[in-house]
Amino acid sequence: MTNLMDKVLDRLVPRATAAADTSFYQNCTGCTYVDVYEAIGRWQKLCHVVGGKTSCGNCTYFSIGC
Repeated sequence: MTNLMDKVLDRLVPRATAAADTSFYQNCTGCTYVDVYEAIGRWQKLCHVVGGKTSCGNCTYFSIGC
């Protein structure tokens, strides 16, 4: 499902060609239940784009909801 949405988004919004510095969260897993949070959500990692190069940290953030 995620791959389909990525393809749709690529067609609707052109990719940036400039080397902009930004940060974003990337999903590590699909929807899952986590006992510690007593909620359904996704594990995510924080990624940074600096000078056109992307790097990501570990999957340590939990986003509630799917």
